[in-house]
Amino acid sequence: MMDEAPIDFEALEHEQLLAWVALPVAAKVDFFEEMVEIAYLSGALSPERLALRDGAPSGRLP
Repeated sequence: MMDEAPIDFEALEHEQLLAWVALPVAAKVDFFEEMVEIAYLSGALSPERLALRDGAPSGRLP
C-alpha cells in the first residue's frame, strides 16, 4: 500500500476550475456547442428550447 495523502475534494475542484479557466475561449465554445448538439440529438432539448425555429427573428426585445 502506498503512503498517499487522502484526496481533498476542495483542492481537486480548485485545480479543475483553474484548468477550465486556462482553456482558450475557442475550446470552451467548442465544448458547449458539442454538449448542446448531444442534448439536441438525444431528444433532451427541443428546437424551440434552442431557439432553432424556422423563420427570421422578430427583432423585438423582451
